[in-house]
Amino acid sequence: MSVESPFILVDPERCVGCHTCELACAASHTRAGTVLGAVLAGERLQPRNRVVQVDRVKLSTQCRQCEDAPCVKVCPTGATYRTETFTAVDPRLCIACRLCMIVCPFGAIHVATTDIRGREKKAAIKCDLCSDRAEGPACVAACPTRALNLRYPVEIMQQAAQTTSRQFLDALSSQQELTAHHSLRR
Repeated sequence: MSVESPFILVDPERCVGCHTCELACAASHTRAGTVLGAVLAGERLQPRNRVVQVDRVKLSTQCRQCEDAPCVKVCPTGATYRTETFTAVDPRLCIACRLCMIVCPFGAIHVATTDIRGREKKAAIKCDLCSDRAEGPACVAACPTRALNLRYPVEIMQQAAQTTSRQFLDALSSQQELTAHHSLRR
């Protein structure tokens, strides 16, 4: 697997708990593509993310697209699997055993009633990064406070390297200034 696999990063300082991300996610996974259209067509609105509150902080939670996903390892039917860029669930193979829910460290998977070839059945659902949307995840696009961002690990590693390099250069500069100051005092 590539270290390039994206995931959605949540900034809890920006999240206001408005649930817009949930609605956008649910709508994007319907044939209608909108909340109103889905309701009028009698389609289920099932978000693949959830807004939770921890103490006084609200934030959106969703699958972190683990490279070595425990949900994939535990699935007895192969319904949960890893693609090049995300962890997926094939509802046709899912037997709703809930093992993936149990092992997910982020609580990002739930079992819901879904329509498979005109037949209702229970199956696991989770974030798929809106892989069928050319413009990317619906939750990211819909977030009014920009608390959600699609990120790539390589970007985060580059930012961390830039930050630590800047800190190192600042410390080095401070050390040189102190050394020069002490030299002048002698």
